[in-house]
Amino acid sequence: MKHILLIVLASFTFAYYFVEIAGIPSWIKKKLKYPWGKRLKPLDCVTCLSVWTAFVLFFTPVLIVKFIAVIFTAGFVGYKIK
Repeated sequence: MKHILLIVLASFTFAYYFVEIAGIPSWIKKKLKYPWGKRLKPLDCVTCLSVWTAFVLFFTPVLIVKFIAVIFTAGFVGYKIK
């Protein structure tokens, strides 16, 4: 059960950091010259990306999941505190 909660935490914080903080989908859209308003699902949606990330992390070794959880939770908390 603890591993499942860790996967949920890691997937959400990774997706939030990827979409909202780093802005990688915006950068990709800019480089690919996407029209304004066109979606790049699941990369530009925190909910969608966190679901797919959780799916991948479910099959990933525990050590990597812990690393992702620690790194991106620190980034998320640092962003919210500033």
